[in-house]
Amino acid sequence: MSPLIKNILFGIGAFSFFTGIAVLLKIYTNYKPVEPALFGLLTNSDLMLGVVVAFAVTFAHIRRQSQKK
Repeated sequence: MSPLIKNILFGIGAFSFFTGIAVLLKIYTNYKPVEPALFGLLTNSDLMLGVVVAFAVTFAHIRRQSQKK
């Protein structure tokens, strides 16, 4: 599999993991956002934060992989 595809899949996985944790925490705390954007639980800022976190984690993963070679 292409390294680019692997990195994209890793980023999608990181975003999904972060979003899943955010949803679980909101369900556990019974938090209802004022302006829900997705499933009535996530806001646009939650989604943007997820993208930023996924980008940072993926970037760190890529750098770690390139240092091992």
